[in-house]
Amino acid sequence: MSKPDTKTRILSAAELVVLERGVSALTLDAVAEAAGLSKGGLIYHFDSKEALIRAMIARIGTCMQERMDRLCANDGRPGTWTRAYLDAAFPPPGTEDDKDAAREAALIAALGNDPALLAPYATQYAGWVEQQKADGIDPVLSAIIRLAADGLWLNEVFGIRAVGESDRAALLQRLRAMTRPGDA
Repeated sequence: MSKPDTKTRILSAAELVVLERGVSALTLDAVAEAAGLSKGGLIYHFDSKEALIRAMIARIGTCMQERMDRLCANDGRPGTWTRAYLDAAFPPPGTEDDKDAAREAALIAALGNDPALLAPYATQYAGWVEQQKADGIDPVLSAIIRLAADGLWLNEVFGIRAVGESDRAALLQRLRAMTRPGDA
């Protein structure tokens, strides 16, 4: 297995600091220590805490995009993008994708208190909205599905149990079915 590059190591260390100790513990000193670097070494790659947070949030969007790309590659039917969005946001429980999605959700919840820092994610999300319009199904229906998924995701990010576990599974199954014209 190859050794991660320094930026990746720093971002992973920053995530660990936030997830284990909370966003208030996210300092350049704490991240440098967790990454096994000097503070100067960290600052060489990220000149401020804000730059580090922006990079962390951008990485979350990149990871989500990679899951969606992988899922889209296995499905060429109308509604592919919308199904990939659902499945990337709500991967099967216990999978590596599920662990990654849970980590990303926790990080968004912890870091997402400053709209300016969320700008890279907001830009990527706007691109997803545009992609969705060309998904091959009714764009309004596709938007409804995405927005329902976003609502469920945000409830879960903030620890609000909007539906029980069996109802959650049925809800996600129904949303997936709605991406297949004639099956909903």
